[in-house]
Amino acid sequence: MLRILSILFTFLFLNVSSVSSSNFNYGSGYAAKSVLASQSLINAMDKIDNRIYAVGEHGIILYSDDFGDSWTQAESVPYTSTLTDISCSSKQSCWVTGHDATILHSNDYGKTWIKQYEDVDWDAPLLSIHMLDDKEGIAIGAFALSLRTEDGGQTWGYLFLDDDEFQPHLNFTYADAQIWRKSARNEVYAVGELGKYYISDDRGLNWLAVDTFYDGSYWAGIKVDDGKSLLLGMSGNLTLITQYGQDDKIPNDAITTLACYESGYFSGECKTLGFKRLNIGSKNSLTNAVTLDDGRIAMSGNGGAIAIIDLYRKKNIETCVRSDRLSNTSVVYLGSDEFLLAGEKGFRKHSMSECYNNYSSEDTSSQDSYFKLDLG
Repeated sequence: MLRILSILFTFLFLNVSSVSSSNFNYGSGYAAKSVLASQSLINAMDKIDNRIYAVGEHGIILYSDDFGDSWTQAESVPYTSTLTDISCSSKQSCWVTGHDATILHSNDYGKTWIKQYEDVDWDAPLLSIHMLDDKEGIAIGAFALSLRTEDGGQTWGYLFLDDDEFQPHLNFTYADAQIWRKSARNEVYAVGELGKYYISDDRGLNWLAVDTFYDGSYWAGIKVDDGKSLLLGMSGNLTLITQYGQDDKIPNDAITTLACYESGYFSGECKTLGFKRLNIGSKNSLTNAVTLDDGRIAMSGNGGAIAIIDLYRKKNIETCVRSDRLSNTSVVYLGSDEFLLAGEKGFRKHSMSECYNNYSSEDTSSQDSYFKLDLG
């Protein structure tokens, strides 16, 4: 009986200690502060130099300077709902999007944040943001909502990426992460529902809406080479998009389309685009992608999936379905064979070689799955 009372007292003490170390900011309109913040749902990450930023539910914003081993929560965030994406032009200056068409900004290395934009009457989220630099950027979201700034977010004006009467959700926007390429200066891309893919050649002022003939939604995209993008879809589906020039030979089996600007600066200009369908070999929807040092692309996915595609050397896809089966919304490359995954229940480190060893081990307690597919 005394032992039971002792255990009960210890549990109550630890529980009170945990609560007392949290600040829930009830009724203040500011995000709760908690020692358990890094274990909550995380929706997006961004790595700038040696710092990793992360955003998630309940207005939680975190940052880490030790590759995700420990996290610091932002001191002041005037927001309590779900944050969806983050884009940083530098370690000092970052922007995040959230529900109620909200945009927040920090200019002090993520410590404190201000609300730059909000439209509670819209009653729908902004889902993604990309800042080209400290001044210009775009934010997109549900029901074709799209915004653009030219003054670092002091003002946000409406854009029109798509005049589709169904107002498809715009899920993700990105640019060329390889800043040495000419395309990194002005090109911006977006993906969304109904298999839509969007291109801007003038930093988001004018947009070309492209039908990829894919019936599902694209959740993310990444520029893999000059004139090439990889789009991440549902049920493990990928679409490799190639823009062909006048002198390029188009493969006979390629699915192609001709897309033309209808107005604006690029009036009358057309692009020939080809599509190649790929699949990671499982039904896990893909959520985010990052370029590795050797040009391969690592992709996070739902249900514990992480896949790596090699388009040029081995020409294959390696996929691990982790035993935790936790859904991953974002992936950051830490170097060598180490990745930081975020999503359901916070963060976790990942190694593809460790996954393979677990899968091939005679120890039947491991539930990791691992397989390779030849792109040929």
